[in-house]
This record gives sequence, C-alpha cells and structure tokens, in this order.
Amino acid sequence: MEWDELPALFPMFGDSSRWLPLLQSHQALIVEAEPHTRVTSVAHRDAVQRHYAESLETWRLAVQVAGHEPAIVVDVGSGGGYPGIVFACLAPETTVHLIEPLQKRARLLDATAKTLGLANVTVLAARAEDAGRGPLRGVADLVTARAVAPLAELLEYTVPFAVLGGALVLPKGSALEGELAHAHQAMAVLACAHRQTLPMRPAISENVVLACFEKTGETPSTYPRRAGIPGKQPL
Repeated sequence: MEWDELPALFPMFGDSSRWLPLLQSHQALIVEAEPHTRVTSVAHRDAVQRHYAESLETWRLAVQVAGHEPAIVVDVGSGGGYPGIVFACLAPETTVHLIEPLQKRARLLDATAKTLGLANVTVLAARAEDAGRGPLRGVADLVTARAVAPLAELLEYTVPFAVLGGALVLPKGSALEGELAHAHQAMAVLACAHRQTLPMRPAISENVVLACFEKTGETPSTYPRRAGIPGKQPL
C-alpha cells in the first residue's frame, strides 16, 4: 500500500492535505530515529498499511462505536505513536494521552508530537499499572492499545482509564476468540462488557479485528494491581 491510496480509502476524514502530510512526516521522524530508538519491527515497505491504514481504520470504527469523536483518548503502550499519534493528526480537538513505559520511546513520542505541532498530545512515561492509579484514571471516552498483551491482562491495563460508559477499542488478531474465552473473569472483576467485534475492511487488513468493550461500572480501587502482577497473574 502507498501513501496516495489513503485518501480514497478514508474520504470520511475530509481534506487529506491536512492530515496526510502529518502522517508522512511522522513516519519520516520514526525512520530517522531508528538508529537510537527502534519502535517497530514492521518493514518500511509495509508501514503505510500496517501502521497508518490500520490506525486510520481503528479511528474510523472507534468513532462509529462511540457515535461521535471522543474528547479524551488514552493510548496504552503507544510505542511509536500507533495509533495515538495518528488519532491526534486526524482530530485536533481531541486530547490524546500516550502511555509509554520505555523512557527512550516516550522521549521520542514527545519530541515527535512537538515537531508535528500536535498541541493535543501529552506523553506519560510510565507503566500502565502506575498510570491507571494517577490523574488519568477514569477520564477517557476512548481507550485503545495495540499489540500490548493478551486480553485478560490487557483489560486490567486499559479499563481503569475509561469513564463510566466509555469505550475500549482494542485491535486484535486471529487469537481473539480464545482470548475472549479466557477474559470473562477479568470483565466481571473490572466491570466491563464485550459489546461487539468489528473487522477491518479487507483492503486495510484481512486479519485485524477490533474488540469493542464498554465500561459498565466503577473500577474497583484494588485495580490495576502493582506493576508486573497483571502479566504474571492475569485475572
């Protein structure tokens, strides 16, 4: 997939002369940073599709799920800014908080957002377990996380950030059904419900789907557990 294919795939985002150059500049910054801060194993030839088209599709479907553009987004484990930076480029009125535990990547995200002029982006260099007990707890209309952890573990990282009734839209692959089967306890404990699974359009990805959840109650004060525990002892 090439850059010039994106406007035709995403006409709903309006004039591509506003957002497409930002995405191209973001990719150039990520490539430039590779010698000292590597954020992805995806080959350059696949980046437009795997990083940008899939992130754009995630935003399209997330807005569809929510019924409106979310005011506040939390992207857990943002890495190079997929999908959080892409969201911020599309929706300048949306505040996007990027949670990234690795200091080098967090510094790159912060520098990239400043270079791109994305005043709607904040970066928190912290583990999700710690950030989920801080000021971002219970503030997000939309929470997302890409390639972070299996679902039972991932829900503990993400649900605490959502407002009551907020949406969690989590890109997943072919293992989703099995992960859902093992996540019932996590959903019950953390007070969230799986509402639907939405496939991406085949032109974007034939493998990625979005697991969509709603936060149905307040997150118990004991969650998220301290750093490292959700990974070692998933709910």
